[in-house]
Amino acid sequence: MRRVLLHAVSVGEVGTLRGLVPLLRERGCEVVVSASTDTGLKRAHELFDGQPGVFIVRFALDFSPAVTRFLNAVRPDVVALVELECWPNFVALCTKRGIPVGVINGRLSERSFRGYHRFRGFFVKAFGSLAFVGAQDSEYAARFRAMGVHEDRLTVSGSMKWDATGILAPDEELPGAAALAAELGIDRSKPLIVAGSTAPMPGTKTTEDALLHAATPTGVQLLC
Repeated sequence: MRRVLLHAVSVGEVGTLRGLVPLLRERGCEVVVSASTDTGLKRAHELFDGQPGVFIVRFALDFSPAVTRFLNAVRPDVVALVELECWPNFVALCTKRGIPVGVINGRLSERSFRGYHRFRGFFVKAFGSLAFVGAQDSEYAARFRAMGVHEDRLTVSGSMKWDATGILAPDEELPGAAALAAELGIDRSKPLIVAGSTAPMPGTKTTEDALLHAATPTGVQLLC
């Protein structure tokens, strides 16, 4: 039985695996879900505890002895990194063992790209060793390409976060949804528009919030 390691950093990335893990199990794979944060591990346990053939572990720090012990314990046949998390030592040691490593739901923001590109000589080997990258859109794909990902290993696959929203049963609710709505003052009987990444950069001014408010229909809530 093949073993797939899915590495997610925190809560958001773990949530995108909600539909993928059962799909891999249906295809006969064992699945190991790893996370780097306490909140990510907690969410993984909420989603996957008790599912046969699914294991949850904390990801290793990216220095060789820790990664070696981690790989010896997990023994993956293939690794999928959610969104990014391209750690050089981890990718290098997986490659040395013949374990394919790729990125799913790939996202490389402009800010992250600038940081990686500044030290491109250090990261280019890791990016160039990736066996596959499924980028969320063409802009992210171009940045992965600029970091050294081979063209024939790069595809635009869309966002898995949209997939994750469509797998709840009609009467099913995510844990903590009611408490979060109450804390934010959201009326759950009314439609809600969520506008993400709207905060202005330091030292800049924006009319974005005013435009969003003006465009919001009467009776609809807006969360920036």
